[in-house]
Parts: sequence; structure tokens; C-alpha cells
Amino acid sequence: MERAVGYRLTDYPAGVHVGMPSTTVTLVIPLDEPLTLSGAVIGGPRPFGSVVAGLATAPTWIHHDGFQHGVQLALRPGAARLLFGCPAGEVAETSYELADVMGPCARVLRDRLHEIDSWEGRFVAIEEVLTALVGTRRASPAPEPEVLEAWRLIGVSGGAAPIRAVADRVGWSPRRLQSRFGAELGVTPKAAAMVRRFERSVPHVAAGRSSLADVALRCGWSDHAHMDRDWRALAGTAPSRWRSDDVLRDTGSR
Repeated sequence: MERAVGYRLTDYPAGVHVGMPSTTVTLVIPLDEPLTLSGAVIGGPRPFGSVVAGLATAPTWIHHDGFQHGVQLALRPGAARLLFGCPAGEVAETSYELADVMGPCARVLRDRLHEIDSWEGRFVAIEEVLTALVGTRRASPAPEPEVLEAWRLIGVSGGAAPIRAVADRVGWSPRRLQSRFGAELGVTPKAAAMVRRFERSVPHVAAGRSSLADVALRCGWSDHAHMDRDWRALAGTAPSRWRSDDVLRDTGSR
């Protein structure tokens, strides 16, 4: 697990929060009302009791009334095989009810979290439930090591590594890398690099301490215009507009 965040947000203006693409598989378990989501693939708006979202190249819209309460988990893509019995590519590009992917354990997890009042206790419960689930799963084939190494190279480079160079490093042709990488993760290597650059830029844009041109260069774009194009594709809005309009931008919730 990359990260677990508990959140209780109150007294915000009602609106729509941008669920950003990221390089993790995201689980969100609301502790009060269901999440109301919409998106290019899922349609909506429609409610989700708990949700899992894989890697994506477009935003998910989270419709809220100014109050949000729940737990969000960011998982490495390889965890999908352990928890769901399938590669991360099978949950990519959209959002699913967690029970449809995880099975009855999703209800167990949600019930456990509702029974516990402290964040510390909730995080312990999450670890216990997910560890128990892994123990019941039938062994799933491991991802090809070339895919794992390509993913690592894209990640450590911040999305800056040329994809042809990545293919050369793992000993595959670019075409084979694209095919096998996409089957495992649900996005192409080029898209994964774009999302990695974007992901790096989000906290800098939210903080507003640097110019957008400086953020673009720091995060691997050639210029502000290039960053702006990727932001419009991945977040559905320009970075300056997101910073001014999304009242939940600093909460860490997807």
C-alpha cells in the first residue's frame, strides 16, 4: 500500500471535485453517504457504496454537498493481482463498486470501518482485512519482469524517460512493450509517463508557490503550454482554473 488517508471534510461549498488520474489503484470507502461519481466511461452522476479505480487517462468527477467522510487507499498496481485476482489493467480507465471487484470482503471492510471510531484503529482494521483477503486468494501469475522494470524506469524518471529507451533497457521492441505493458496496467507506457509527470505537478499547482511555467519545467514538460494540454486531457481543466475552482483540491482525496 502506497498511502492510506482518512478524511472528514465539512463546511465546504457544494461542488464538483476532480478525481485526478494517478499511478496508483485507488480504493475509497465512504463512512457516511455514498460517493456520487460521474465520468466519460461510468456516465452518471451515480452513487457508489465503495469504489475502486485503476490507472486512468481522464478524470472522474466527484459530486459533493460540502461534506465528505471516509478512507482513501492508494495501492501499487501490482496489488490488484493480490487483492482482486486480476491485473490492474482489468480495472483501468473507470470506477467500479468495490464489491464487484473484491467480492464479499468489501462489505466486511466497510462494516469494520464503521464499527471503529479512531483513524488509527481503522487503519489497523484495513491492514487486517486486506492481509486476510490476500491469504484466501488463489496464486495469480506474476507480472512479466520486463513490465515491472519498465514501470519502475518510468516512475523513477518522473515520466521523463523516452519510451524507446525504456524498451531498449528491458530488451523488448517498443511495440511489444506497449502491448504487454497495456495488458498488465491498462494504459500505454507513453500514457503512464504522461500521468507520472501530471501526478508530480499536482501538489505544486495546488500550493501556488511557483509559476506554472516553473512547475512545467520542474516536472518534465518542455513548456507551460505542453503542461496545459496534458492537464486539460487528464484533469478536464487547465491547472490555473482547477486551482481556483476546486475547493477540495488540498484535501488529498481523489
